[in-house]
Amino acid sequence: MQKNVTFTMKVDKDVRDLMKDFCRSRGFMMKSFIEKAILDEIEREELKEDLLSIQNYERNEKDNTIELKSVAEELGFYGKKKHV
Repeated sequence: MQKNVTFTMKVDKDVRDLMKDFCRSRGFMMKSFIEKAILDEIEREELKEDLLSIQNYERNEKDNTIELKSVAEELGFYGKKKHV
């Protein structure tokens, strides 16, 4: 089963020419270059979202957090400690 699809879009001619020359000079295939650029940008945006979530946690929620170990002990998940 074929995994590739046709994806048509309009871009500025100067941008296309710049990419074409860049890829040609470095031996890249434009298809691979575009795929990598898309994946890299998606990953970059997801990392920015993660960073914002961490910053929000640090700024607004960290002081209200209870350690899992404390909750588990309070609920008796670890049982009683044995003295050796």
